[in-house]
Amino acid sequence: MQQLWRQQAVPAVLLIASLSVSLPASANPPTKERLPLTLSGSGCGGKEAELNAVLQAIPGVTGVYFNRVPNHVLVDITAGTVTAADVIKRVNAASASWQCKVEFIEGCISASMPTASAAPHHSE
Repeated sequence: MQQLWRQQAVPAVLLIASLSVSLPASANPPTKERLPLTLSGSGCGGKEAELNAVLQAIPGVTGVYFNRVPNHVLVDITAGTVTAADVIKRVNAASASWQCKVEFIEGCISASMPTASAAPHHSE
C-alpha cells in the first residue's frame, strides 16, 4: 500500500512543482509605437484601400487608422520588427505611380529634445 502511495505521490509533487514554477512568456513584451504619417499629392484621394493593403502587408504593422485626421494615417507598429523608415519606404514605393507621397510627421511629441545652450540666458 505504501509503495502505491509513493508511485502516485511522486508524479503529483512533480506536477505541483512544475505549475508553481512559471516561465515568463516574454521577459519584455514587444514595444508598440504609433507613426503619424501625412499623405500628400493629387493621387492620394481614393487610395485608402490600396494604402491599407500595402501597410497591412508589412510585417510588424499592427494597426492602420485613416480619417482620424484629414490627409493623415496613423500606423501602429511593433518596434524591433519594423522601423518607421521601412514603413515609409515601402508605402512610397507602392504609391509612387499614384502620385502620392507619405511622410513621417515630426511634431512636438516625436521630435528629439533640443540640447541646452551653454550661453547664459538674459531676461529683461
